[in-house]
Amino acid sequence: MWEELDDALQAFTQVLAYIYASINWKRIKVKSPHDVWNHRVRAAMSRATVNEAVSRLCNHFGIQSLPPAAIVLLKKVRDYEDEVLDIVAREHITYTMEAVLLAQTLRRRSFAQLSLENAEDEDGREDSQDSRAD
Repeated sequence: MWEELDDALQAFTQVLAYIYASINWKRIKVKSPHDVWNHRVRAAMSRATVNEAVSRLCNHFGIQSLPPAAIVLLKKVRDYEDEVLDIVAREHITYTMEAVLLAQTLRRRSFAQLSLENAEDEDGREDSQDSRAD
């Protein structure tokens, strides 16, 4: 049981990371984004289900949707949602900051992927321009 609860907590932390990575902090002008994030996560944990908590967080930060991977992860949490909500509410700083670290990794991967795709696109354009010159 403990291992499954641990997996559920880890999955929920990943969902929090997807949410954090989706927040446009430039639009939300605050002195300390981490303080706002920690407070909002703790407040959302008072909802009845993890889906309600996620919806509340997304609504607060103006997020319209999440990647499909986040929805798959939420399904892993459902069997332990009462425990997950309780633990994250009590230990919110640990889980929210772990989500921030994961979100930073997600952003770096996304940027690297976009850079790679752009480089591949430019290589494709150069090849097509070379063939036109022939």
